[in-house]
Amino acid sequence: MSEVIGSLKVAVETGVCVFGVDQTIKGLQRGSVKLVVVSSNPPKGRNEALERMVAKSGAKVHRFPGSGWDLASVCSRNHIVSVVGIVDPGESDIFKRVTSGEQK
Repeated sequence: MSEVIGSLKVAVETGVCVFGVDQTIKGLQRGSVKLVVVSSNPPKGRNEALERMVAKSGAKVHRFPGSGWDLASVCSRNHIVSVVGIVDPGESDIFKRVTSGEQK
């Protein structure tokens, strides 16, 4: 799991990511988001819309085991982050780590 967290940090620092349910849904609609990282406590009212859009888009999903504050810490944000959409991983190997079965 720590490898995925490290890869996520690198993706946020060197790649292109969107933060939050609304921005991630917009990215999924455009087809730009390839991986969705969801905290253990996403917003209840918006989670269903996110799940529907993920299913339509075919993007991969990684269930982050920590809270939105934990995910915010990994992403170096000072506000809660329930969902991160990875558009471009930059120098990160997060796609490989997540799709290799480490944690989906």
